[in-house]
Amino acid sequence: MSILVTAFAPFGGRSQNASALALQELIKSHPELHHRILPVDSVLAPARLKQAILETRPDALIMLGEAADTKSIRLETTAWNNLDFRIPDAEGLRPRDISIQPGGPERLFSTLPLANIHSQLSSMGHPVSLSDDPGRYLCNQIFFTALGFLKSESIGIPAGFIHLPLEVDYPTEKSATAIAEVIRLLIKSPS
Repeated sequence: MSILVTAFAPFGGRSQNASALALQELIKSHPELHHRILPVDSVLAPARLKQAILETRPDALIMLGEAADTKSIRLETTAWNNLDFRIPDAEGLRPRDISIQPGGPERLFSTLPLANIHSQLSSMGHPVSLSDDPGRYLCNQIFFTALGFLKSESIGIPAGFIHLPLEVDYPTEKSATAIAEVIRLLIKSPS
């Protein structure tokens, strides 16, 4: 099974991004994974994500981001058709209350088996929660863009977004172990 995992480069003055750190740790033990570190750029990131999907033709897509406001691994259920940046992206752009896809649906939903993932990660001792609010920054933009793109291209694969706590709140190795388990679950039961 081919899996694409994305993460983000640092942003907001930080020198590291928990999602990129976890992805780098993950590929040490899973070098077969397709992976991309996306720029925190509201123009480039969606384009590079679409390109990665077309290039790798994955059987599943896991998108990672960091959330400074959580100490748990957040399984995002819902992507919203809205951008409302509290801080500018890497290029200084700061969209305020605009649609990602004008005229598109208000929201799209993760197609990952979130209940199974939540149950398994919880049983392994990971702090994990379900969330219907991925924010309105690039994490949400990438999540909504990916789900819409997969639908428009008739690519029916499991896809979803997972927010990781900052590495000071949850060690990178544990975050990577959790994502490895998500991958194992997808391989075991891909639909």
